[in-house]
Amino acid sequence: MKVLVSLTVSLSFAICALAQDPALTSVSVAYQVNQAHTGNVQVSGLTLPLKLKWSVNLNGNASYPLIIPGEVVVIDGGNGTVPSTLEALSSTDGSLLWSQPVASGYGGWIGAAYDNGVVFANNYETPGFSSGSMSAFNATTGELLWTASLPGQYLFTSPATAQNGIVYTGGAGGGGTVYALSETNGDLLWTGSVENGDTSAPAISSTGVYVSYACPQSYRFNSKTGAQVWHYSGACEGGGGDTAVVYKGLVYVRDVFSGSTNGLTLNATTGAQVGGFNSQYAPAFSGTTAFYTESNSLTAVNLTTGATLWTVNPTGSTGFTCSPIVVNGIVYMGTSTSTLLGYSATTGKQKVSMTLSQSISCSEYFVVPQAGMGAGQGLLVVPAGTELYAFE
Repeated sequence: MKVLVSLTVSLSFAICALAQDPALTSVSVAYQVNQAHTGNVQVSGLTLPLKLKWSVNLNGNASYPLIIPGEVVVIDGGNGTVPSTLEALSSTDGSLLWSQPVASGYGGWIGAAYDNGVVFANNYETPGFSSGSMSAFNATTGELLWTASLPGQYLFTSPATAQNGIVYTGGAGGGGTVYALSETNGDLLWTGSVENGDTSAPAISSTGVYVSYACPQSYRFNSKTGAQVWHYSGACEGGGGDTAVVYKGLVYVRDVFSGSTNGLTLNATTGAQVGGFNSQYAPAFSGTTAFYTESNSLTAVNLTTGATLWTVNPTGSTGFTCSPIVVNGIVYMGTSTSTLLGYSATTGKQKVSMTLSQSISCSEYFVVPQAGMGAGQGLLVVPAGTELYAFE
């Protein structure tokens, strides 16, 4: 890993005044910032114009970051020579604090989650097609605390999510399985049977654990007991899936193969369909507004009225290639032409344009490691191919 010393940057911005409250300083603890994957965070001290604080060049593609006090934790996807590693970088300068390689034969780390001072990571392939594994590391020192088996499956593409003493993930191979393990010692607390179990980081809310797979096949489980509360079954089933997002009593699921929209909204309590939306990437939310992203559009929709508030389109040959995150009223987007864009959440007016050196790609479909943006502790952190950028 090398610290980068150059960056081509072009900026168009407007200074915005934000109320600075220490209570607003937050963290990124999972894919799409939080355990419900809503992509929304208030970060004290992060104001426009953005400035590059540090950047690092990894051996392989960078994952979405965990941003916790003093650290940015990221997966370096490695390459044919160097294995995948889980790395903790100093939030001050990007220097390496600790790293942990993936176990031999397991292909690579998928994604990481944080809770109660511990970083959890699961891996992709399974030697012998028998079981996967989840590992827990002390977030400060990188010490391995435990490694636990994920039995019954051999393909793991769903990042972990952790909350309230339990860490969750999914696996596939022979059908699909959702796993819940004790954060303390890795004991397997429960498993749930699902259709195929691919590429869906479990979403956690006060009402349960939600996962969604192709067609869609969507589920809610009791977070403590694993009892299946409901199952929404689409018109088919098969390999694939997309992370569900839980927001204000609704579950937003994608990978829909029949119907007028490519996403559905389900009642979080009953699983009943209540609407639809179009978004190739995971939607983000702020207040009463949803942000839906297709490759050729970013659209803000009022959740109360259903009215479109604004739509922006990428220019030229570029396309949007990442799920948005909303930070202090700015919606950040990545593009195929390596540009980080920021738009006012209320008006859609462009506030940020920064050219990085590689595409900001966050595809979810069987991508290891899973990429995505994060913010917290005064930083906006953006993976772009093999490079990781931290802005302040």
